[in-house]
Parts: sequence; structure tokens; C-alpha cells
Amino acid sequence: MNASAPSADGSGRRHEVAVYRDVRIPTSGPGVTLSGDLFLPEGAGPAPLLLTLLPYRRDVTALSGSAAFRWFASRGYPSLLVDLLGLGSSDGVRRPPFHPDEADDALAAIDWALRQPWCDGTVGMWGGSYGGMTTMRAAARRPSALRAIVMLESTADPGRDFVHPGGARGALGPLGLWSMTMLLGQLLPPLDDYADLTEQSRWRSRMRSKPHLLDLFRPGPDDPVWLEGRIDASAIEVPALCFAGWRDLFCEGTLRAYEEMSGPKRLIAGPWLHTMPNESPHVAVDFLELALAWWDRWLRDEPNGVDKAPRVSVHVQGGRPHWLGLQEWPADAASRPASLADWERTEPHAPDAEPNTPDPATGVLSGLWAVPSGPFGLPLDQHDDDTRSLCLTSLPLAEPLLLCGRPRVTVARAWSRMSVKLTDVDPHGRSTLICAGLEARVQQDGTIEITLNPTAYELPAGHRLRIAVAPGDFPRVWPEHPGGDGLPEVTGLVLPVLPDDANPEEGLDYPAPDPNSLLAVRSEPPAATSATPTPPVWEIANDLLGNTVSVRIALSDDGAAVRHSHGRGHRIRGRQEVTATAHRAQPEAATVTVSAAGDVRTETGQHVAVEAEITAAATGVRATGRITLDGSLLLDQQWRAELPLTEASSRQD
Repeated sequence: MNASAPSADGSGRRHEVAVYRDVRIPTSGPGVTLSGDLFLPEGAGPAPLLLTLLPYRRDVTALSGSAAFRWFASRGYPSLLVDLLGLGSSDGVRRPPFHPDEADDALAAIDWALRQPWCDGTVGMWGGSYGGMTTMRAAARRPSALRAIVMLESTADPGRDFVHPGGARGALGPLGLWSMTMLLGQLLPPLDDYADLTEQSRWRSRMRSKPHLLDLFRPGPDDPVWLEGRIDASAIEVPALCFAGWRDLFCEGTLRAYEEMSGPKRLIAGPWLHTMPNESPHVAVDFLELALAWWDRWLRDEPNGVDKAPRVSVHVQGGRPHWLGLQEWPADAASRPASLADWERTEPHAPDAEPNTPDPATGVLSGLWAVPSGPFGLPLDQHDDDTRSLCLTSLPLAEPLLLCGRPRVTVARAWSRMSVKLTDVDPHGRSTLICAGLEARVQQDGTIEITLNPTAYELPAGHRLRIAVAPGDFPRVWPEHPGGDGLPEVTGLVLPVLPDDANPEEGLDYPAPDPNSLLAVRSEPPAATSATPTPPVWEIANDLLGNTVSVRIALSDDGAAVRHSHGRGHRIRGRQEVTATAHRAQPEAATVTVSAAGDVRTETGQHVAVEAEITAAATGVRATGRITLDGSLLLDQQWRAELPLTEASSRQD
């Protein structure tokens, strides 16, 4: 069965695309407008609008050619990418991240679009990650013109799923890579029209503003601001197509939101990291065609059979990778308690630690799925992390075991924070991460049930299951001493299996994307250069003398990726490096440091150099920003915050 449904607009034509940069969208604030890039299919007539709202600056997004927006427009759908209030080229003062009023920006864009001659009165919204959150926020407000959504790798609870995973303070992801992305967006000059006085005014007035880093660091896991930022996915009644990645930090968030949505819905879950499914180096699928078929069905009312396909498609990982079609996501509808009586127990042991002492710095071998870094960073062999953890390992399986859902592990005498991983141990001893869970809230009697992330994974016969328990997961969260006496006891494991009446559909086929499809609608090619591209770096280093472990990621555009900004003569290049270091004997000394630089040579002849640094610890953060214009200092700013002494002390006890 071919699970995609390629289609075009009703005429079957492909359209030329006209692009309008920085269209101004009025809001309810007097004189306050949002900025958007509008992609119109020429000669299509009034049609449904596809809307996306992001905090990442549409002029920076345009550097890669805005290919997806152009592609949808070439298929007859006007597409609009909008900067959120106070960000990019939009007016106003930015809100804190994940603010519920971000939905107001979507409603303003919809109201404006409905008054335009190219819109037929219906709207679809889509986006991944943060764009998925703005999509769900708007859908939960139920504007009448919004008829369908597509959500990729996102969450309705960013506080718990991203900033403070499982209730523990987040480290590398929120305070490192994401905060630097937002800081660079704050410091980089405008790329649409650098010489425009209004753009210059926005840039210069915002460059000294408080960075997003402080919004993420100051409120702790129990701060009510994170409750306010939650999205009520149960209020989403429009048809929703959801994409989840098994190796994505928002896997649980996407599945949870899907389960709560109350309208027609479809789920496609693949083995992807935090990247678009059509751009993944692992089992890429043609996301654009799948989304197009969804729009055609629910925005154009075309009977293309999308609503007749399996409601749930999961890519089964493990020994026999394949797609499986289900009518329902299991959501723990069936489960199998495992008897742990004959499982082998091994206590943590490391040459640089006391016997039976857990390592607070375990986690680096889990890869970058929870950080995230993009298309690379799949989990590595977990063996060395396993030896530093408390483990229970089963006997070899007599027959294959298909897991589909959320495993649950019960622990007695738990540490104050519990990281639990389920792995697949092959006959050679290699340990492959299946899924993981993290929980920082233990019951008063010392027991805890940890629900692991959702998965679809098949273990071959002869392989063994392993439960690995540790007091943390670095660099996802800050390491700390576990506290208490002795080791926990794993008392229960519940494995998710398919119900007897699931009747899974085998043989689904999701074709890989056609790269020529996107190339045909890209904007002008990047500037030619003879330089050799600088490859990305992902490095794990153990300092045997210092008893530390470090994760380093380096990204650079200094070589062949020097680019012209969309239709402008600007030349832009940049670099970024992040290092997270954990001290095994002194976990409170862990740090995350990020340095980044951007170099812009504008078409008007100016040279703008941006440098930024972030240094974060569990008890305090510091950021610096420096901008020079033609060699003269324009900005030299520092921002910092520390936890109150009482909270910082309690973390170190």
C-alpha cells in the first residue's frame, strides 16, 4: 500500500510563486503591526491560506530559500510566515517564551488574511517545534476560519518537556543551544532592508533587551509561569495531522497532544531526530506530499482517501525496521507486566568511583536526541553508561518482542531524581537505547513510577532487555549527587504491547522525498565559493585526570555556506560552538558554555560583526553580546542571573 497521496490544487497545475517580503499585518495594538513573508501562487485565484508563526526571524529563515513555503504556494496554497510580536521585523515588545498570548498574533494574521482577495476564507496552520506550539495555541482558540492543522515534533507543555525535563532543571538544550539561537536573533542586523530606518530602529532598541536565557533560567520547575504556558490540546477540534520522532525531545509531547485532540486526527511517528521528516538522514518520508494531501482533503474537500488511511502509522525500530498501520495509538491500552525475579542485577561500578556509587554524569551516550542539535546525534552504544548505573538485565528472549507504547518502571527507595532507560542488549553485549524517562518528583515513601517516552521497537529473539537506573541524564539536565543511603530497588516493569484486536496493517510504504521537487521552487542559489565546507563536530571527551566528561558540538558556515540573503546583496557567515562539562566528583561544578559569531557584509557596504557567549551553571547564568559596525563598537553588553542562595544551597546539599 502506498501511504502517501500526491496531489496538487484542483487544476493540477504548478504555479509560479510571487514573494512579498515584510508585509505588515495589523494587530489590536494601535500602530503595532506584525511582519510576514507572503508566498502567492500566480494565477491561482482565491485559495486557502497556510499560516506559520515563529520566533526565529523570517528574514533568517529566508536564507535557506523558504523552500517549504514556496513549495506549498506552487501547489496553489498562499503561504504566510509571520514573526511573533516583538521579534524580527514585527513591532512591539516581545513576550516571554511560550506565552499564551502568542495565539493573538495568529488570530490577527487570520483576520488580516480573510480581508485579502487571494484568500477564499479558509485557513490551515502548520509548524514544527515552536511553530507547532503556535499552531496548537491558535487551534485551541477555535477561530472559525481555521479548518485544519499540521503539527510536527512539538509539545503542549514546553515547561516540563523542554525547560525543566521531568521536573529537573534543563541544561544544554534550553540554556545552551536554544538560548544562543534566540540571542543571535536579537543581535544580528536586519537582513531584508538593512538601510531602512524603521528596521534600524527596531534592531538598535532591542539589542540591549533582556535575552530569552533569563526567562528560561529564573523560573524554577514549580513556577506557575510554566502552567500558564501549557496548551489545552483537548480544545483542538479541527482535523490535525501530527508527526512525531521517536528520537526527538518532543516525542512524548507530540503523542500526548495527539491523544488529547478531540477532532479528526492522524499520527505518523518515525525514527527521526528533531528535524523535518523529509530532511532526516534516517528513513526520510515525503512530508510535503503528505501535508498537501491533508490540506486538499480538509481545506478543499477533495475525496482523496486521506481520512480512510490508517489513523496511526508507526515506524518500528529494532531488529526488523518496518512501517505498521494501526487504527488507534495504543496509549497503554494493552500492557504486559514483566517478572523481574530472574533478571540479573548489576550495581554501578566505575574505575574512578567508589564501588556501588552511581555516576552523576551518565547520559552522554544517549546522544543528542534531547538537546537537540538537528539531523545528527543518534544514541550510541549504552554499555559504558550502563556500567555506571544500576541495571537489571533479562534472560535472552525466546521469541521477538514488539513494544508499542510507553513502558513503565516502578522503583522503591528512589533517589530524589530518577533517570530510567530501557535498552536492547544484543548477543555481543551492545546496548541500544529503546526509550528513556526522567522524573524529579518522588513520593514521600520513596517510591516512584516512571513512565518512559513512547516507542515502537521490536527486539529479536536472543536479545535481552535491560533497565538502567541513574540519578541524572547529562547534558539534558544538570548532574547532582543522588543523596540518601544505598541503591534504589527496581520493583516493577510494565511493557506496552499491542492489543489482541489491534489488527496491524503491514506493508505500508512511505516514499522518500524527491529532492528535485524542492529544488524546482528554491529562490536564487547561494553565492558561489571555492572554500571547502566545514563539517559539523560532535565530540565526547573523558578527562581521566580531571575526572570529567564533556560534550562538544561545533557548527560553522565559514566555508561554502557563505550566502546571499534572499534577493539582497548581503553576505552572511557564522559559527557556533557549545561545550557541556560534568565533574563526576563535583557535579555542582558542571557548566555549559556557548560561543557564537555572525559576520554580515551588507549590500550597502557596511560590515557588522556579532559575537555572543553564554556561560551557564546550575546556580547561575551569564550572557554577553558584542556588536561592531565597520570596526566601531556598537554594543558591549552583559546579562546575568543567579538562583537565590536558599535554592542554590538546597541543590548542592
